[in-house]
Amino acid sequence: MSAIKILVVEDEVITARVISEELTSLGYIVTDMVTSDEAALASVCQNMPDLVLMDIILRGSAQDGIAIATILREEFQIPVVYITAHTDESTLTRAKISEPFGYLVKPFDERDLRVVIETSLYKHQMERKLAERENFLSTILRSTSDAVIATDSVAIVTYMNPAAESLTGWSHLEALGRNVTEVVQLIDENSGAEVANPVPAVLQTGKVAYLKDYTAVIDRYGIKKSVGDSASPIRKVADSIDGAVLVLWDISDRRKAETLESEKSEISRALNNEKELNKLKSQFIAMSSHEMRTFLTNIMLSANLLEEPNYPDDKKLNRLKRIKDAVVQMTILVENMLTLGKFALGLSNFNPTSIDLEKLCLDIVEEFKYFPTKNVPLAIDFSCDGDNQLVDIDVNLISYILRNLLSNAIKYSGEDVDIQLSLSYERGSQPKAILQIQDHGIGIPEDDLPSVFNLYHRGSNVSGIKGTGLGLAIVKHAVDIHGGEITLKSKVNQGTIFTVILPIN
Repeated sequence: MSAIKILVVEDEVITARVISEELTSLGYIVTDMVTSDEAALASVCQNMPDLVLMDIILRGSAQDGIAIATILREEFQIPVVYITAHTDESTLTRAKISEPFGYLVKPFDERDLRVVIETSLYKHQMERKLAERENFLSTILRSTSDAVIATDSVAIVTYMNPAAESLTGWSHLEALGRNVTEVVQLIDENSGAEVANPVPAVLQTGKVAYLKDYTAVIDRYGIKKSVGDSASPIRKVADSIDGAVLVLWDISDRRKAETLESEKSEISRALNNEKELNKLKSQFIAMSSHEMRTFLTNIMLSANLLEEPNYPDDKKLNRLKRIKDAVVQMTILVENMLTLGKFALGLSNFNPTSIDLEKLCLDIVEEFKYFPTKNVPLAIDFSCDGDNQLVDIDVNLISYILRNLLSNAIKYSGEDVDIQLSLSYERGSQPKAILQIQDHGIGIPEDDLPSVFNLYHRGSNVSGIKGTGLGLAIVKHAVDIHGGEITLKSKVNQGTIFTVILPIN
């Protein structure tokens, strides 16, 4: 470490020599001994000492030692230690204003000299480090893209960085001395409602406060800017809250990107829906054309035969029955296609009303006494577990569910029809109605079970039995609209059980 260089400014030459000798004996380097203000400033410029020992009274000089010390501190950042015999109050007051690093009263000994020099140099070193750190932190704050606003203990703005100026529209000088709630006005992005500035709460509680999602700043020109981040307390000592620092991150660009991404997703979903609808329309047209042509061909063939003058009377009833069956099948097909089309287009209304579900089940069972494809009366075993009660469901949709599942149960049961329909209720905070339809027919192969509710899917063991593969897909839609659930169990040649669980509130 190099020796400390010291300039001695003393108007008494003998005293200056004594001080210089003492400094040299202590290991310091005396750069110069001067007696006037001009000589002192010239020597500093030439030698750049580490410290100046300054006499306050300099006879014959235009300026005294206090004025020169002020210049040295402001322009050269050189620490000054006063050496003087004057200790009156006015001199001390002036000396304090110049912020000296030490004060030696004549006469003083070598020990006092060493202590004040070492103390002053250490203090100066610490001040330089503190200033460098402050400059470093200030540079960071000025350079950061986050808005930083500091307040005192009563929420008055004491600091703003350039990012905060840009965010709020207030300059640093304009904001100083104003309440932070005036400078930083927050609103809810979605509702436009005012949001409380977090700084007052932080000053009161001493806890970090985070901004809620979708918070925005309204700058002084009325422009809305999305922001995020937090407010934290400033503590100089552990038990006191001396202020708060509000850090805001301008996320307007990110919010715009999120909005664009959301719009892209919506457009993508709309395009996909359009593709699905076009595909569905194509399937409708292809399937309906085929099925309708088949039914119409059967009707036309039967009608032509009935027009034959010699067509046997005993076969006319059979032909009429075929015509009726074809009309029934066409009617079911058209109704299924219209219903499914409404679901696909989102046009199906959900209209729950308060009904007697047990009575509805009994009425539908009565309808199936003479099923169109069977030649004998049908007996569907119906049971209800629980008291008769009114439930809130959509009558049309539930009727479709029951009719379709019962029709399938009959259609795939062969000549020996054995069908059970049961209704039960589940109590509790979310009451439910449970409908179960069981048959003992041909069943569904295990490989087909995952696809049962898919459009146009039919079991691999139903060849020869007419169907379109629309019914169960519509049933699943109707159950879903109710917020319900449909499951099934099935084994080939043993039968199938469909269970429908419906919320009834």
